[in-house]
Amino acid sequence: MILRYDGTFAGFLTVVALARERGVEPEAITDRQPEQQALFAAVEEVATDRQRAAAFYGFLRRTLTAGALHTLRLAFHAAEPGRELLLLHFLQLGCVVGQQLDGMLAHERVVPVWKLARAVGREAHRYKGLVRFQHLDGDIWYAAIEPEHRILPLVAPHFADRFADQRWIIHDPRRGEAIIFDPARRTWTDTELEVTGPLPLSDGERLFRELWQRYFDRLAIEERRNPELQRQHLPLKHRRHLPEFDQ
Repeated sequence: MILRYDGTFAGFLTVVALARERGVEPEAITDRQPEQQALFAAVEEVATDRQRAAAFYGFLRRTLTAGALHTLRLAFHAAEPGRELLLLHFLQLGCVVGQQLDGMLAHERVVPVWKLARAVGREAHRYKGLVRFQHLDGDIWYAAIEPEHRILPLVAPHFADRFADQRWIIHDPRRGEAIIFDPARRTWTDTELEVTGPLPLSDGERLFRELWQRYFDRLAIEERRNPELQRQHLPLKHRRHLPEFDQ
């Protein structure tokens, strides 16, 4: 059996709660169309039940430590095929051993989840210093990033706290996802977003980019150029949306 959900954390919790209630072990849990080799498996669409998800999460909060729940949330945002099944096995073990789960880092059901959580956490922390906002017409601040993992919900609280008086958007164009912050309500929301044309930069942004590029170029000392070392500190994949590398 393949259980298919909507890709949200509440949807995933609904699936796990349903599997526990039925006492079934799914072959896979996915938010995508099953692959060709799985077409003949029974695919069940599981609608997100927020009440069931909240009840199950309450059970997890009483059973596991805050650290284990944090690991779960981080790993859920990993861009890892089949991560849902790894998380299911992680939770199955946690429901049996409870708070002892924190001390079982060598267990086969814990190791892969812990590694995913560490990778996602590190990337989310790194991008807190790699987001570059651009001022658009309409007094909107826009930034684009293309992380390996789906970290937008993880970095949103950081920027909501730092830029609480501004309307901003952080966009993941590769996935077509974005978070939009509303300063009037002090809240941010997830949304789908596609940018098909050039950004409507404000006049001040155009001037700032020109001055920043000129400063960046003049600050560099040609004799000390070390592209290899520069790539070690700032890999090429992070530079596409940084104005200092916009030639």
